Amino acid sequence: MNQISRNTIGLRYGMLTGLLYVVVLFIRYKYFASSPVSFGIFTLVSYIVILMMFLITGIARKKELGGYGEYRDIFTSIFIAILIAELFYVVFNLIYFKYIDPAFWEKFKSNTLTYLQKLNYTDAQIDQQMKGFKDMGQQTKPTGLIKGYGFGVIIDSVFGLIFALILRRRKPAVENISGDPN
Repeated sequence: MNQISRNTIGLRYGMLTGLLYVVVLFIRYKYFASSPVSFGIFTLVSYIVILMMFLITGIARKKELGGYGEYRDIFTSIFIAILIAELFYVVFNLIYFKYIDPAFWEKFKSNTLTYLQKLNYTDAQIDQQMKGFKDMGQQTKPTGLIKGYGFGVIIDSVFGLIFALILRRRKPAVENISGDPN
C-alpha cells in the first residue's frame, strides 16, 4: 500500500473532525441554547459523533497499513486528529464567545432559570443549579479555554487509547504463501 506519511491520516482526519466540531458547536450554540435539556442532549450526541470520527481515523490508519496495525501506529494518528480537533474547538469558542455572541452564557443562564421555574423548583434548588454558571465566564476566557484544551486532549486520548487497543492487529509472523490451509 502506498504510504505517503505516517502522519497524513491524522492530519487529514483531524482537519475533517475539527471542521465538523465547528459546525456542531455553531448548531449547538445557535439552535439548542433555548432549553438546557436539549442543549445537554445535543452536547452528548455531538460528542459521540466526534468520538466516532476519532475511531474512523484509527480505522483509516489501519487500512492504510494494509489491515494490520500496531497499537502505537494507530494511536499516533488518532492523537494527531485529537490535537487538531481540540484546537479547532478552542479557536472557535474563543471567536464565538468574544465576537459572535458575547452574551451567550447570560442568555443561557436566563433560559435555564426560566426552565427551572417552570418545573417548580424551590429557590434553594434553583440557587444550587445556578451556581455552575459563575465559572462559565472564566472557562470561556482564553486562559480557561487553554486549560480546557489540555483537559479535552486528555479525555479524548483515553478514548483514543481504547480505540487503538481495539483496532490493533499484528501481522502474522509467518504467512501462508501457498494459500493452502493444510
